[in-house]
Amino acid sequence: MTSHRLVIAEKPSVAASIAAALGVKEKKDGYIEGGGYLISWCVGHLVELADAAAYTGLA
Repeated sequence: MTSHRLVIAEKPSVAASIAAALGVKEKKDGYIEGGGYLISWCVGHLVELADAAAYTGLA
């Protein structure tokens, strides 16, 4: 079984920059692979702040 390191980027352009820095060049459908790396991306934010009301009474 082949072992890979998964890198998840915020958007495709960031994934391409990471891939270039790591020397990863084999583009697939939804990810870039090579050198033991799988580099994929999301579109949009993965995490957001809670509504302001959720923070009341924490101090």
